[in-house]
Amino acid sequence: MKRKSFVWILILTALFSIMAGCAGGGSDKKESQPTAGKNAETKEKTSTEGETEKIKLSFWYGWTGPEAEALEKLIAKWNEANPNIQVKGLSQSDYQKQLTAITGGNPPDIASQFGQNVVPWGAKGAMMPLDDYIAKDGVDLKDFVPSALKTSQYEGKTYAIPIAMHVLMLFYNKDLLAEAGFDGPPKTIVELKNYIQKLSVVQKDGRLERLGLWPGMDTYTFTYAYGGKFYDEASKTVTPDDPGVKAAISLSKGIWDQYGSENLDRFSAGLGKYMSAQNPFFSGKYAMSIDGEWLPTFIKQFAPKLNYGIAPIPYDENHPDLKNPGSVSTSVFYIPKGAKHPDASWAFLKWMTEPEQMAEFTAAIGNLPTRTSAFGNPIYDNVQGFKDFLEYSKSPNLQSFPATTFANEYMTELSQQYDAILRGKVSLDEGLKKVKDQIQPLVK
Repeated sequence: MKRKSFVWILILTALFSIMAGCAGGGSDKKESQPTAGKNAETKEKTSTEGETEKIKLSFWYGWTGPEAEALEKLIAKWNEANPNIQVKGLSQSDYQKQLTAITGGNPPDIASQFGQNVVPWGAKGAMMPLDDYIAKDGVDLKDFVPSALKTSQYEGKTYAIPIAMHVLMLFYNKDLLAEAGFDGPPKTIVELKNYIQKLSVVQKDGRLERLGLWPGMDTYTFTYAYGGKFYDEASKTVTPDDPGVKAAISLSKGIWDQYGSENLDRFSAGLGKYMSAQNPFFSGKYAMSIDGEWLPTFIKQFAPKLNYGIAPIPYDENHPDLKNPGSVSTSVFYIPKGAKHPDASWAFLKWMTEPEQMAEFTAAIGNLPTRTSAFGNPIYDNVQGFKDFLEYSKSPNLQSFPATTFANEYMTELSQQYDAILRGKVSLDEGLKKVKDQIQPLVK
């Protein structure tokens, strides 16, 4: 459920129109004790035989493995304290199935999503607006990091609550850098290119043994490093041809061409799985990696002896005012349109996103919380890398992809053309023109 580099794209293959609505209700309690409110749909139902019938909620989430286990612990904690509302979790990372279930009229009661999908889904009616619940229970939205909360809102409505915030930084293998004569990480983009060249190990026939950094770098992060933007709100124009976007893709293209698609494909085919000891950064196949706040938790699990460091994303030396650049994204919880027990769903969702539960979950999986009141929780003291990422998350040069109804289509097309540009199938200008021609008609 995290954004690993630019693997964040969900293609919406079904368009629909469902009347958006929202039922009221919820508890006025603010404590973290997992007890449902009196006014929520939490009262036990009584059958004709006089027996008590429990409300059963289905909860689809995208986390797997140890991360899913951490979430299930919280679900068990809720269920123990709320015998009248029992939540059944299901690890379901195929988000197209969520959409199919919603449009088919048989959705889960609560689900997780990525923040950049909230506006497209919410605007089309797949997510219930939560504002009536938020107002009735007095949930303090000012406690949320503004850039994180922004991913869940559109045209005055809040469609989801962000549970975790994701930021990318530069990881580097201290031993490999020292062997190459570097006493620290690159600070500027010029230095980054030099590091990549010196840290990469290439055989005479072009075969790669090690890469300084995978050249297909995150377009969004480096677009912001160059001061670029993807959308002009004032003119309602998509801007894939913005100079900053072009500079970011040109950076990757220049590094890609040094090694060639054939050698890079051959090299990548032999790389290990991301969540394993064979992760290319853990195994020394990459000397550096641009990754998220969750990676130190994986390193602790799969490569505890790795001698690594964490540094800011290199900035454009021509614009020192853009130091500490990057992209902010989120993971969210929402109530699908058509959920059978929306009041009970809200009671559970509200509890899950309270500071105590948020801290317990995000600390377990190495993510950043989205509520500022959770930042000082001592549970994070032993979370590797947390302080580095928390400090970096305060940078004014972090941005999120524009929250628009066509964000998914935009990111999908940009990703496809980015790959085509890297592989020389289209020129930079041709590829970005295709993006603009494809997406601009969707703006209206």
